[in-house]
Amino acid sequence: MSMKIQFATLSLGASVDQQTGNLSVFDILEEVRTPQLPVQLPFLVISLIIEKKEPTDFQGKMLIHLFTPEGNQQMIGSGDMRIPGDQKRMKAVFRFGGFPVTHYGNYRFVLSCVNESGNKIGEAILGFDAIQVAQVAQGAAQAEKPKLAH
Repeated sequence: MSMKIQFATLSLGASVDQQTGNLSVFDILEEVRTPQLPVQLPFLVISLIIEKKEPTDFQGKMLIHLFTPEGNQQMIGSGDMRIPGDQKRMKAVFRFGGFPVTHYGNYRFVLSCVNESGNKIGEAILGFDAIQVAQVAQGAAQAEKPKLAH
């Protein structure tokens, strides 16, 4: 059986409407700008829409691995998945509380959908960059005036 991850995003919030089943994603995360580390993101949310190609029942798992800028890899989550034969798509939301950002650079999340035999049948890669920015005191004048946009 093949699965396709139709939509995957990394954000600070998401919700699925109970009545309509609509997925709403809030504050999509592309980069974290901070003058110093470590910082802790209060929430980190991975949202997915998965589509199966055949009209049969599916049982498997979603595995989430994190690759950090310093080269470490760890499995940070997994979840059982079951999609009935009459259902073509499934929405999944994974929430992480208190996610630490400890180094500047690229954080990558690899989401692997595996079947009951452990074979990978779908994958998505998401990520964000942690970027160091200069700290400016509130109320202090900037060193250079911003250029005007016309």
